[in-house]
Amino acid sequence: MSTMIENHIAHLLHYHDCVIVPGLGGFVANYKSAMIHPEQNLFVPPMKEIGFNRSLLHQDGLLANHIAIEQSASFAEASAILTDFVGDVRNRIAAGEIVSMGEVGSLRGDAIGNILFSPNESASFLPDAIGLSTFRFEPLGYKHVAQIEQRMHVPPIMQNRSPRYWTAVAAMIAGLFFLSTFELKMPDVSEAGLSSMLTPFTEQVTTEVVESEALVLESIVEEESAVTAAEIPVIIKRHHIIAASFNQSAPAAQSASSFIQEGFSQAHVLADNAGRFRIALESFEKRQDAINAMQKYRQQSRFATVWVHTTK
Repeated sequence: MSTMIENHIAHLLHYHDCVIVPGLGGFVANYKSAMIHPEQNLFVPPMKEIGFNRSLLHQDGLLANHIAIEQSASFAEASAILTDFVGDVRNRIAAGEIVSMGEVGSLRGDAIGNILFSPNESASFLPDAIGLSTFRFEPLGYKHVAQIEQRMHVPPIMQNRSPRYWTAVAAMIAGLFFLSTFELKMPDVSEAGLSSMLTPFTEQVTTEVVESEALVLESIVEEESAVTAAEIPVIIKRHHIIAASFNQSAPAAQSASSFIQEGFSQAHVLADNAGRFRIALESFEKRQDAINAMQKYRQQSRFATVWVHTTK
């Protein structure tokens, strides 16, 4: 019987601003317009917020008349059903029980005997907003800030070189410099003859030096590349479960810290070049694994709007 009356109260709140349960209190609906939370990029549709006024105890006939129509009973019989319902709820609250009011919320008692109400925040009660839900969004037209590097671009393979590499380079340059300044003073030989004699020798020595130094450099680069590849494991997790998004780094760091304290050990801030700071709860190598995790998260009301973000 109580569940039936709870359904009647919820039904009436969709179309009325106040539903009084005689002897218990009144459930009051206040219209709340749609909202956008810019920091969290969160859209909240319009809704009715439900409150409880324990001072509204008089019989206004709305609920009793609705029960009488739905159950094909007289007004007096419907009033008696309400009286039994109110007595049962008050007894359960006095015993320290939290009484569920179904879609509307729940009732409980405090230390001095007052009735306290906790609304169901996931319910709307606004017919015009049926089908609308809270969701997160990416803002359109936010500024893409170009990062201008102040130093000359150096290929990654040249940024970290060992002393052996630069020693080999210096030796090669010195050899080439020596060959370019090589002079022989032979009075009995003409310049043309000397040139014809030295050209094959110079070309041969230069070729041998260049090839020798090139082999040394190639060996060093391959050796260092092998060491680097062995020391740095390649683990790429490009798919992330996003729970929030911020315009500034400070609130994003604070939010990530809060998630870590709650037990989400992998939670971290994911920044991009466009000035967005997203909170990633988990990261995955495979997109399908991330989608499966997202579906599990969305089963919880607080994570109903999490989504998968893929980085390059």
